[in-house]
Amino acid sequence: MSKLKLMTKEDKLLKLDDVFSPTAPIEKRDLFYGRIGQLSDLYSAVTQRGAHAVLYGDRGVGKTSLANMATTMFPDVVATKVTCNRTEDFKTIWQEALKKIRFYSSSKSIGFKAEIRQEAVQLDLFLPPKDEIDSSDILQVFENLSTKLLIIFDEFDSITDENIRTRMADTIKALSDNVPNVTILIVGIADSVGALLGEHPSLERCLMQIQMPRMSDEELKEIIDNGLKKLELEIIDNVRDKIIEYSSGFPHYTHAICKSSAWYSINQDVNTISLQHFTYAVKRAIHATAQSLRNSYQKAIINSKGPSHFEEVLAACASAKLDEYDCFTNSASLAHFKGKKKTKSNMTTSDFRYYLDALCKNEKGPILEKIGQGVNLRYKFINPMMRAFIRLKVYEKRHESNKVFEQN
Repeated sequence: MSKLKLMTKEDKLLKLDDVFSPTAPIEKRDLFYGRIGQLSDLYSAVTQRGAHAVLYGDRGVGKTSLANMATTMFPDVVATKVTCNRTEDFKTIWQEALKKIRFYSSSKSIGFKAEIRQEAVQLDLFLPPKDEIDSSDILQVFENLSTKLLIIFDEFDSITDENIRTRMADTIKALSDNVPNVTILIVGIADSVGALLGEHPSLERCLMQIQMPRMSDEELKEIIDNGLKKLELEIIDNVRDKIIEYSSGFPHYTHAICKSSAWYSINQDVNTISLQHFTYAVKRAIHATAQSLRNSYQKAIINSKGPSHFEEVLAACASAKLDEYDCFTNSASLAHFKGKKKTKSNMTTSDFRYYLDALCKNEKGPILEKIGQGVNLRYKFINPMMRAFIRLKVYEKRHESNKVFEQN
C-alpha cells in the first residue's frame, strides 16, 4: 500500500493562487463554495419555459463567480457570458454575446468518396446588416433554434443609457413570449431589479429576481476550511472566527486574508495559521484594497480645519449594529464612539450628528447616505465594502505597534 505523498513547500506556493483568488472571480467548480440557494433559483429559471433572471447585489459578494459557474454546471444547456461596458450600444452587446455561440453543421463535398465536413456557424452572422437592431431582430436569430440557451450579461450596471436598458427589457419580454428555450441572465450591482432594468411591470411574470446577499458565516467558513485543506494547512479556531468576522460577508476579504495568511505560514514552514499570520495578512489586505476605496477613506478622515474626530466616528459607524437594510442610527454609532475612546468624551448627540451629516456631503465623498427622516433617520455606507475596510483599518491600528515578523 503506497503512502500518501505530502505537498512540498513549493507545491503549496504554486497551488496558493488557484485556491484563494481575491483579485479575480472563481472559474473552477471545485473552488466555488456556498450560494446553493442562488444557484437553485437560477437553475429553476433556466428550466422553466420563457423564464429569465436578474442577479443583483452589492459589489464584491461574488456575482461574477456565480455567473461563471452557471456557464458550465447546468446539463443540456449551451451557456455564454459577456461583460458589458459603458461604451457599448444595444447592437454591440448582442453581437458579442452571439459571436460566442457556435453551432456545427455537417456538409458533404461532391464525389464518390466525399468526406463529411464540420462547419462552425456563429449566431452573430444571422443579425441583419444595419446600424440599429431591435427585439424583433434578436427573435429572428433564435426562431429556428431548438437548443436550450443561457446568455449572461455581466456588469450590466455599467450600462447607463436608459434606451439600451429599455430595449433589453423589451427583448426579454419578447423572448419570453416567443422563444421559450432562451434564458437571459442580467447580472449587476444594484439594490433592486428596477435599478438595473428600470420599472417594467410587464416583466414581473417572466423575470425571476435573485438577490445576492453577503455570504453567511457558514459559507465563509466553507471557503476557509476547504481552501486550507487543499494546501494541507490547518487554522486555529479563533483565528478562523476572526477571518469570518472581519470579512463582513465579503468573500473578497476572506480570500485576501486567507491567501496572505497561508503565504506567511508556508514560508515559515508552519502548517497551522495563527494569530500572527492573520494580523500581518490584515495589513496586506488593506494595502491590496482597491485604490478608489482607500482614496475615499482618506478623503473622509482628512480635515482642513485642524484636529477632528472623523476617523474615530467612521470606526464607530463601522462597528454599529445594522438593521435589515444595512442602516445604523446616530445613537448606536455614538455608543460605540464613547465606548472605544480611551479618554472621557464630551461628544453629544448633536455633535455626533454633525460628523455624520458631514460624511453625507460631497466634501467628504460622500461616504454615507441618509435614509428616512426625523425619528426614523438612519445612515448607510454608500459602498458596503467601505464598512469592512474600516474595520480592518481599526484592527491594523490597534496592532500597528506589534511587529509580527519581517516579510521575506
